[in-house]
Amino acid sequence: MNKGFFSVKRKVLIAASASVVVLVAGYVGGAYFAGQAAETTLQKQHEWLASLPYFIVKDRSYQRGWFSSTETTTLQLNPAFYCFALEKEGAPLPKFEVTYTQRITHGPLPLLTHFNLHPYKAVVSTDFVFAPETQKLLSSFFGEQKPITLENRIGFSDDGVMQITMPSFEHEEALSGIKAKWQGLSATVDYGGDFNRVKFDASVPGLDVRLKDGKGISFSQLIVTSNHQRGKSGLMLGANAVKLGSLKVDLPAGLLTYLPQGLNAQVDGPRYQGSVTENGELIDGTARFNIDKITLSGKPYGPAELITSARHLHGPTLAKLGDAFTALQKQATTCNDYPTQVAKLAREQGMPLLTHDPQLAIEKLEVKLPDGAIRFNGKVGLKGFQPGDLDKPVEFVKKLNANADFVVPRKVVETVIAWQATRMFGGADSGISQADLDYLAGQFVEGQINRLANQKLIRVEGDMLAATADLKEGAFTLNGARVPMPWEQPAKVENSKPEAKQAGK
Repeated sequence: MNKGFFSVKRKVLIAASASVVVLVAGYVGGAYFAGQAAETTLQKQHEWLASLPYFIVKDRSYQRGWFSSTETTTLQLNPAFYCFALEKEGAPLPKFEVTYTQRITHGPLPLLTHFNLHPYKAVVSTDFVFAPETQKLLSSFFGEQKPITLENRIGFSDDGVMQITMPSFEHEEALSGIKAKWQGLSATVDYGGDFNRVKFDASVPGLDVRLKDGKGISFSQLIVTSNHQRGKSGLMLGANAVKLGSLKVDLPAGLLTYLPQGLNAQVDGPRYQGSVTENGELIDGTARFNIDKITLSGKPYGPAELITSARHLHGPTLAKLGDAFTALQKQATTCNDYPTQVAKLAREQGMPLLTHDPQLAIEKLEVKLPDGAIRFNGKVGLKGFQPGDLDKPVEFVKKLNANADFVVPRKVVETVIAWQATRMFGGADSGISQADLDYLAGQFVEGQINRLANQKLIRVEGDMLAATADLKEGAFTLNGARVPMPWEQPAKVENSKPEAKQAGK
């Protein structure tokens, strides 16, 4: 009996040992093949990153091991995005570079040491290496903390999730007395294979910067979201939104030259919502901006709303132009040449955007003020346009349809003119009292309003000023009155008296 028992036990041990060997061999082989697959996936992600207009890849290396690999890349910020501000004649344009190292842990269980049994093709952690001067500056804010942490968990279908975090900090400048409190950043990027699906969520609890006298700038509860999928034309379609709890600005007089009297303002509930949709080959886009309340120097304004749209845009042309603009931005060119090349590109490849009855519109602009509300809406579009119409100005205008309608409180116009007069002529050294300035501004506004109303350029509707303009099939009307176009003006007849005298001889 004992002999049989030990025989069975030995067989079980042999089977168990063989199973362990098979599992270990399978895992080792799986890690090797996962490493190969991860390298292919990261090559795709690198190509996607290199295709973006924001960066130029200066260097990249990849060392693949059995269980882990290392990738090192150096990126340069594309000078096309900052040369307009920093380019100086005779001086080289500064370069902004960052090097990052990605440490890739191969699947199938790359998080096993973290007691996480979720299978992935690979898990990638990224470390950034900054220039010594930049690192010194960042260390003064973040201390020993990493300024940014990025982890990328890649699935077996090349889909994945990136987690991006920035730690919070509190910083104070010893000499200036400026204090800064940054409450960190947390972001998630959920993407599909080849980045044909991207969902992004980010949040920043707040930032507060204080001057020595206690004034400063702060914001709270910044939330950014987007959800896009690639459409048939190659463009990313979907929705995005940005929301801010509040923005406070309190700047002392004399801090900025263009704000000699300082600024005290608060914006509550600013937010943005945008969407892009596809209908066949045509693209429609809308954008909506809202503000709950604006407070300037203690005076409340708002709410405010702006809705804009772009419709009937040719999708394949937009995609083609996007690729061409990106290629142009990556070329070595000067800032002076760039606008010319952009105009040439738009002229040569952008014509189909005009031949599909495009329409741009401000569907609604409304700002509520203590003295009333400012309202505006307008749109402009083309109907039946053909490329040859660009050489025929009259035909082009006949195919251009546009209209606009606005209403503004009379008191608002008076207040703006009075404010400008105070900035130009007021002050302690001007010798002109504020009451006199207000009176002169009021008289000026009254005269201008009467003149414009007599010319039927505006309508006076009680305490409101309004105007309506319409252009359709080459006919232009303003406030209901037909206004002749330049080519409709009667031709001037030259004085024929000399000819009459000659004929009478």
